[in-house]
Amino acid sequence: MSGKANGFVAADAPCSLHELIEETLHITCSDGLMPTVRRLCFGARWAVVELSDGRAGRAFTFNGQHAVYGALDFEYMRSLQSLTGVYADDAVAQLLDEHVYGAVVGAADDAAYRSLRRSVALAVANALSCEVNAPEALAERGFVVSDSSDRSFFRPDDAVVLVGAGMLLREATAMCASLDVVDLRPRAALQSVLLDADGVRTGPGTVRFHDVENTGALVAQADVVGITGCALENDSLFDVARLPRRAREFVVFGPSAQAPMELFAALGATRVVASRIVDADALIEGMLEAFDAAGPRSATEGYVVTMPEQGRE
Repeated sequence: MSGKANGFVAADAPCSLHELIEETLHITCSDGLMPTVRRLCFGARWAVVELSDGRAGRAFTFNGQHAVYGALDFEYMRSLQSLTGVYADDAVAQLLDEHVYGAVVGAADDAAYRSLRRSVALAVANALSCEVNAPEALAERGFVVSDSSDRSFFRPDDAVVLVGAGMLLREATAMCASLDVVDLRPRAALQSVLLDADGVRTGPGTVRFHDVENTGALVAQADVVGITGCALENDSLFDVARLPRRAREFVVFGPSAQAPMELFAALGATRVVASRIVDADALIEGMLEAFDAAGPRSATEGYVVTMPEQGRE
Protein backbone atom coordinates (compact mmCIF):
# COMPACT_ATOMS: atom_id res chain seq x y z
CA MET A 1 0.00 0.00 0.00
CA SER A 2 1.30 3.44 -0.89
CA GLY A 3 1.71 6.67 1.15
CA LYS A 4 -0.66 7.75 3.89
CA ALA A 5 -3.50 10.06 2.97
CA ASN A 6 -4.44 12.52 5.79
CA GLY A 7 -1.68 10.99 7.92
CA PHE A 8 -3.44 7.72 8.66
CA VAL A 9 -5.02 6.02 5.66
CA ALA A 10 -3.03 4.79 2.67
CA ALA A 11 -3.97 6.48 -0.59
CA ASP A 12 -4.85 3.11 -2.13
CA ALA A 13 -6.63 1.68 0.91
CA PRO A 14 -10.05 0.15 0.19
CA CYS A 15 -12.96 2.61 0.18
CA SER A 16 -15.81 0.11 0.32
CA LEU A 17 -16.71 -3.46 1.19
CA HIS A 18 -16.53 -4.31 -2.50
CA GLU A 19 -12.94 -3.04 -2.73
CA LEU A 20 -11.95 -4.78 0.52
CA ILE A 21 -13.22 -8.10 -0.83
CA GLU A 22 -11.50 -7.58 -4.19
CA GLU A 23 -8.20 -7.02 -2.36
CA THR A 24 -8.88 -10.07 -0.19
CA LEU A 25 -9.39 -12.24 -3.26
CA HIS A 26 -6.14 -10.92 -4.73
CA ILE A 27 -4.18 -11.67 -1.56
CA THR A 28 -5.68 -15.06 -0.71
CA CYS A 29 -6.21 -16.58 -4.16
CA SER A 30 -3.15 -15.37 -6.07
CA ASP A 31 -2.27 -18.99 -6.90
CA GLY A 32 -5.40 -19.25 -9.02
CA LEU A 33 -6.98 -21.90 -6.82
CA MET A 34 -10.52 -20.80 -5.98
CA PRO A 35 -12.56 -22.81 -3.45
CA THR A 36 -16.31 -23.15 -3.66
CA VAL A 37 -18.91 -22.44 -0.99
CA ARG A 38 -19.59 -25.70 0.86
CA ARG A 39 -22.24 -24.56 3.34
CA LEU A 40 -23.76 -21.57 5.08
CA CYS A 41 -25.12 -21.39 8.61
CA PHE A 42 -27.21 -18.60 10.11
CA GLY A 43 -27.88 -18.22 13.81
CA ALA A 44 -28.97 -15.16 15.81
CA ARG A 45 -26.35 -12.51 15.02
CA TRP A 46 -24.04 -14.51 12.76
CA ALA A 47 -23.58 -15.77 9.23
CA VAL A 48 -20.97 -18.51 8.87
CA VAL A 49 -19.52 -19.67 5.55
CA GLU A 50 -17.42 -22.81 5.15
CA LEU A 51 -15.49 -23.28 1.91
CA SER A 52 -14.70 -26.51 0.09
CA ASP A 53 -11.08 -26.47 1.33
CA GLY A 54 -12.15 -26.29 4.99
CA ARG A 55 -11.53 -22.59 5.58
CA ALA A 56 -14.39 -20.84 7.35
CA GLY A 57 -15.36 -17.30 8.28
CA ARG A 58 -18.21 -15.44 9.89
CA ALA A 59 -19.73 -12.00 9.87
CA PHE A 60 -22.29 -10.16 11.94
CA THR A 61 -25.86 -9.94 10.69
CA PHE A 62 -28.10 -7.05 11.65
CA ASN A 63 -30.86 -9.10 13.24
CA GLY A 64 -32.82 -9.16 16.51
CA GLN A 65 -32.18 -6.00 18.55
CA HIS A 66 -29.62 -5.02 15.89
CA ALA A 67 -32.20 -5.09 13.08
CA VAL A 68 -31.68 -1.45 12.14
CA TYR A 69 -32.42 -2.29 8.50
CA GLY A 70 -35.56 -4.28 9.29
CA ALA A 71 -36.15 -7.81 10.53
CA LEU A 72 -34.53 -10.70 8.67
CA ASP A 73 -36.69 -13.47 7.29
CA PHE A 74 -35.66 -17.12 7.03
CA GLU A 75 -36.83 -17.05 3.42
CA TYR A 76 -34.02 -14.60 2.71
CA MET A 77 -31.52 -17.02 4.21
CA ARG A 78 -32.95 -20.05 2.40
CA SER A 79 -32.66 -18.24 -0.93
CA LEU A 80 -28.89 -18.18 -0.48
CA GLN A 81 -28.68 -21.98 -0.61
CA SER A 82 -28.12 -21.49 -4.34
CA LEU A 83 -24.59 -20.30 -3.47
CA THR A 84 -23.47 -23.77 -2.38
CA GLY A 85 -21.06 -25.20 -4.93
CA VAL A 86 -20.39 -21.74 -6.41
CA TYR A 87 -16.80 -20.51 -6.62
CA ALA A 88 -16.06 -17.98 -3.88
CA ASP A 89 -15.36 -15.09 -6.25
CA ASP A 90 -18.56 -15.73 -8.20
CA ALA A 91 -20.53 -16.04 -4.96
CA VAL A 92 -19.26 -12.65 -3.79
CA ALA A 93 -20.08 -11.09 -7.16
CA GLN A 94 -23.65 -12.38 -6.91
CA LEU A 95 -24.04 -11.25 -3.32
CA LEU A 96 -22.87 -7.71 -4.00
CA ASP A 97 -24.83 -7.32 -7.24
CA GLU A 98 -27.89 -5.32 -6.22
CA HIS A 99 -29.70 -6.50 -9.34
CA VAL A 100 -29.50 -10.17 -8.30
CA TYR A 101 -31.82 -11.13 -5.46
CA GLY A 102 -32.97 -14.68 -6.06
CA ALA A 103 -36.56 -15.88 -5.86
CA VAL A 104 -37.73 -13.90 -2.83
CA VAL A 105 -40.82 -11.80 -3.44
CA GLY A 106 -40.25 -8.16 -2.53
CA ALA A 107 -36.63 -8.70 -1.52
CA ALA A 108 -35.26 -6.31 -4.14
CA ASP A 109 -36.69 -3.42 -2.14
CA ASP A 110 -35.74 -4.79 1.27
CA ALA A 111 -32.80 -3.18 3.07
CA ALA A 112 -32.61 -6.14 5.45
CA TYR A 113 -32.05 -8.56 2.58
CA ARG A 114 -29.39 -6.35 1.00
CA SER A 115 -27.66 -6.11 4.37
CA LEU A 116 -27.78 -9.89 4.80
CA ARG A 117 -26.18 -10.45 1.40
CA ARG A 118 -23.36 -8.06 2.25
CA SER A 119 -22.83 -9.88 5.55
CA VAL A 120 -22.50 -13.19 3.73
CA ALA A 121 -20.09 -11.66 1.22
CA LEU A 122 -17.93 -10.48 4.12
CA ALA A 123 -18.13 -13.95 5.70
CA VAL A 124 -16.81 -15.42 2.43
CA ALA A 125 -13.90 -12.97 2.49
CA ASN A 126 -13.21 -13.78 6.13
CA ALA A 127 -13.17 -17.49 5.29
CA LEU A 128 -10.65 -16.88 2.52
CA SER A 129 -8.49 -14.97 5.03
CA CYS A 130 -8.54 -17.68 7.69
CA GLU A 131 -5.05 -19.04 6.97
CA VAL A 132 -3.28 -15.74 6.23
CA ASN A 133 -4.59 -14.48 9.58
CA ALA A 134 -3.30 -17.43 11.59
CA PRO A 135 -1.06 -16.05 14.38
CA GLU A 136 2.04 -17.79 13.03
CA ALA A 137 1.46 -16.43 9.52
CA LEU A 138 0.90 -12.92 10.89
CA ALA A 139 4.11 -13.04 12.94
CA GLU A 140 6.07 -14.05 9.84
CA ARG A 141 4.79 -10.91 8.11
CA GLY A 142 5.82 -8.59 10.95
CA PHE A 143 2.58 -8.29 12.91
CA VAL A 144 2.67 -8.61 16.69
CA VAL A 145 0.11 -11.07 18.04
CA SER A 146 -0.92 -11.01 21.70
CA ASP A 147 -3.53 -12.68 23.89
CA SER A 148 -7.20 -11.90 23.30
CA SER A 149 -7.33 -10.20 26.72
CA ASP A 150 -4.63 -7.65 25.81
CA ARG A 151 -5.96 -4.14 26.39
CA SER A 152 -2.62 -2.35 26.61
CA PHE A 153 -3.92 0.18 24.07
CA PHE A 154 -6.07 1.74 26.83
CA ARG A 155 -4.66 4.26 29.33
CA PRO A 156 -6.36 5.62 32.49
CA ASP A 157 -6.61 9.18 31.18
CA ASP A 158 -7.95 8.24 27.75
CA ALA A 159 -11.07 9.69 26.19
CA VAL A 160 -12.47 6.73 24.25
CA VAL A 161 -15.01 6.72 21.44
CA LEU A 162 -16.55 3.45 20.30
CA VAL A 163 -18.44 3.25 17.04
CA GLY A 164 -20.67 0.31 17.87
CA ALA A 165 -21.66 -0.72 21.39
CA GLY A 166 -20.06 -4.12 21.65
CA MET A 167 -16.70 -5.62 22.52
CA LEU A 168 -14.42 -3.23 24.50
CA LEU A 169 -17.32 -1.33 26.08
CA ARG A 170 -16.93 -2.81 29.56
CA GLU A 171 -13.15 -2.58 29.55
CA ALA A 172 -13.16 1.01 28.33
CA THR A 173 -15.68 1.96 31.01
CA ALA A 174 -13.57 0.39 33.74
CA MET A 175 -10.12 1.45 32.53
CA CYS A 176 -10.48 4.89 30.92
CA ALA A 177 -11.44 8.42 31.90
CA SER A 178 -14.45 8.75 29.59
CA LEU A 179 -16.41 6.73 27.06
CA ASP A 180 -18.70 7.94 24.29
CA VAL A 181 -20.55 5.42 22.14
CA VAL A 182 -22.11 5.88 18.71
CA ASP A 183 -24.66 3.26 17.68
CA LEU A 184 -27.43 2.87 15.11
CA ARG A 185 -29.77 1.15 17.52
CA PRO A 186 -32.53 2.95 19.46
CA ARG A 187 -31.37 4.31 22.80
CA ALA A 188 -33.81 1.99 24.60
CA ALA A 189 -31.87 -1.01 23.27
CA LEU A 190 -28.67 0.25 24.86
CA GLN A 191 -29.48 2.11 28.06
CA SER A 192 -31.19 1.34 31.33
CA VAL A 193 -33.43 3.95 32.96
CA LEU A 194 -34.36 4.48 36.62
CA LEU A 195 -37.37 6.65 37.42
CA ASP A 196 -38.16 7.80 40.94
CA ALA A 197 -39.35 10.85 42.86
CA ASP A 198 -35.91 12.43 42.55
CA GLY A 199 -35.87 12.30 38.78
CA VAL A 200 -34.40 10.16 36.02
CA ARG A 201 -31.13 8.24 36.06
CA THR A 202 -29.69 6.38 33.09
CA GLY A 203 -27.05 3.69 32.79
CA PRO A 204 -24.80 1.90 32.26
CA GLY A 205 -22.43 3.89 34.42
CA THR A 206 -21.14 7.11 32.94
CA VAL A 207 -21.26 5.95 29.31
CA ARG A 208 -22.63 8.61 26.97
CA PHE A 209 -24.57 7.39 23.92
CA HIS A 210 -24.85 9.37 20.70
CA ASP A 211 -26.53 9.25 17.31
CA VAL A 212 -24.39 8.72 14.21
CA GLU A 213 -24.58 12.41 13.31
CA ASN A 214 -22.14 13.14 16.14
CA THR A 215 -19.46 10.69 14.96
CA GLY A 216 -17.13 13.21 13.32
CA ALA A 217 -16.95 15.59 16.28
CA LEU A 218 -16.42 12.75 18.75
CA VAL A 219 -13.71 11.03 16.71
CA ALA A 220 -11.82 14.31 16.29
CA GLN A 221 -11.35 14.65 20.07
CA ALA A 222 -10.72 11.03 21.10
CA ASP A 223 -7.47 9.50 22.34
CA VAL A 224 -8.67 6.04 21.32
CA VAL A 225 -11.20 5.28 18.60
CA GLY A 226 -12.65 1.78 18.46
CA ILE A 227 -14.96 0.57 15.73
CA THR A 228 -16.79 -2.70 15.28
CA GLY A 229 -15.87 -4.87 12.32
CA CYS A 230 -19.53 -5.11 11.36
CA ALA A 231 -19.20 -1.48 10.24
CA LEU A 232 -17.49 -2.93 7.17
CA GLU A 233 -20.84 -4.24 5.99
CA ASN A 234 -22.48 -0.84 5.56
CA ASP A 235 -19.21 0.85 4.49
CA SER A 236 -19.19 3.13 7.54
CA LEU A 237 -15.80 1.84 8.72
CA PHE A 238 -14.19 3.17 5.55
CA ASP A 239 -15.73 6.59 6.18
CA VAL A 240 -14.81 6.71 9.88
CA ALA A 241 -11.23 5.70 9.10
CA ARG A 242 -10.88 8.80 6.92
CA LEU A 243 -12.29 11.28 9.45
CA PRO A 244 -9.86 13.85 10.88
CA ARG A 245 -8.52 12.55 14.18
CA ARG A 246 -5.70 12.89 16.66
CA ALA A 247 -6.26 9.50 18.29
CA ARG A 248 -3.23 7.52 19.42
CA GLU A 249 -5.06 4.27 18.69
CA PHE A 250 -7.55 3.25 16.01
CA VAL A 251 -8.82 -0.19 17.03
CA VAL A 252 -11.03 -2.44 14.93
CA PHE A 253 -12.75 -5.18 16.90
CA GLY A 254 -14.93 -8.25 16.50
CA PRO A 255 -15.17 -11.46 14.46
CA SER A 256 -16.30 -9.58 11.35
CA ALA A 257 -12.82 -8.01 11.17
CA GLN A 258 -10.99 -10.93 9.56
CA ALA A 259 -9.88 -9.59 6.19
CA PRO A 260 -6.11 -9.74 5.64
CA MET A 261 -4.54 -7.56 8.32
CA GLU A 262 -2.59 -5.58 5.73
CA LEU A 263 -5.89 -4.06 4.63
CA PHE A 264 -6.70 -2.85 8.13
CA ALA A 265 -3.19 -1.43 8.43
CA ALA A 266 -3.78 0.47 5.19
CA LEU A 267 -6.96 1.90 6.72
CA GLY A 268 -4.93 3.31 9.60
CA ALA A 269 -5.79 0.70 12.22
CA THR A 270 -3.23 0.32 14.98
CA ARG A 271 -4.78 -2.86 16.43
CA VAL A 272 -7.37 -5.44 15.49
CA VAL A 273 -9.09 -7.41 18.25
CA ALA A 274 -9.74 -10.47 16.12
CA SER A 275 -11.32 -13.90 16.19
CA ARG A 276 -11.00 -16.62 13.55
CA ILE A 277 -12.72 -19.98 13.15
CA VAL A 278 -10.49 -22.99 13.82
CA ASP A 279 -13.17 -25.73 13.97
CA ALA A 280 -16.03 -25.09 11.57
CA ASP A 281 -17.82 -28.35 12.38
CA ALA A 282 -17.93 -27.60 16.11
CA LEU A 283 -19.01 -24.00 15.55
CA ILE A 284 -21.83 -24.89 13.18
CA GLU A 285 -23.07 -27.76 15.34
CA GLY A 286 -22.96 -25.45 18.37
CA MET A 287 -24.95 -22.81 16.51
CA LEU A 288 -27.60 -25.38 15.66
CA GLU A 289 -27.81 -26.67 19.23
CA ALA A 290 -27.40 -23.57 21.41
CA PHE A 291 -30.17 -21.06 22.02
CA ASP A 292 -27.88 -18.04 21.66
CA ALA A 293 -26.23 -19.58 18.57
CA ALA A 294 -22.74 -18.45 19.56
CA GLY A 295 -21.13 -21.89 19.32
CA PRO A 296 -18.39 -23.22 21.64
CA ARG A 297 -15.41 -21.00 22.39
CA SER A 298 -13.07 -23.84 21.45
CA ALA A 299 -14.24 -23.50 17.84
CA THR A 300 -12.70 -20.04 17.52
CA GLU A 301 -9.36 -18.44 18.31
CA GLY A 302 -9.20 -14.90 19.66
CA TYR A 303 -6.15 -12.64 19.65
CA VAL A 304 -5.05 -9.02 19.32
CA VAL A 305 -3.03 -7.98 16.28
CA THR A 306 -0.75 -4.96 16.52
CA MET A 307 0.25 -3.42 13.21
CA PRO A 308 4.00 -3.59 12.42
CA GLU A 309 4.69 0.14 12.90
CA GLN A 310 3.11 0.10 16.38
CA GLY A 311 4.89 -3.14 17.20
CA ARG A 312 8.28 -1.48 16.64
CA GLU A 313 7.65 1.42 19.02
